[in-house]
Amino acid sequence: MSRREHRDIEVHVRPDENVVVELDGVVPGFTTWSTTGGIIGIFVALIVPRVLSLPFFAGILVIVFVLLGTFGAIYYLVGRPLAARCVPPMSGPYLSLVLTDKRLLVLDRALSSDQPELKEAASIDEIGTVEYERAGPISPQRLRYVVAGTEHRTFEFPRSEPVRKIVEALTA
Repeated sequence: MSRREHRDIEVHVRPDENVVVELDGVVPGFTTWSTTGGIIGIFVALIVPRVLSLPFFAGILVIVFVLLGTFGAIYYLVGRPLAARCVPPMSGPYLSLVLTDKRLLVLDRALSSDQPELKEAASIDEIGTVEYERAGPISPQRLRYVVAGTEHRTFEFPRSEPVRKIVEALTA
């Protein structure tokens, strides 16, 4: 099992399968919205206490409140609609992609659920046209693949995720 065995994915892995690689990512477009919104949220959070001339502790509370509000708004107003339009549709923008020696699993990691929910399981034989886009200075890694010859999937991953391992395994 991978370094993340505490995340309860084993319930979705069959007894005759072995996990090759597991990735944590997001639906396409969420990284851009999250980054932009986060920068704006931090800027606003730091400006508001100064503009209102708040004392130190009140300023700290306002900063925390504004940051939580910003990231909550990004999640609910942007992330959830993006996830609902994603293929396969999900409840939130966070996902896990798990490659076993037999299948590729897409798991929905909604904030409200304790257990990731299986959204799609495709046999390795059904996966074709795997494309990998390296992370740029301000863009995430992207993985694109086709299921059953016609169904396109795209997901984004942070730099720390070993996306190349899944690409090598699927194109070998």
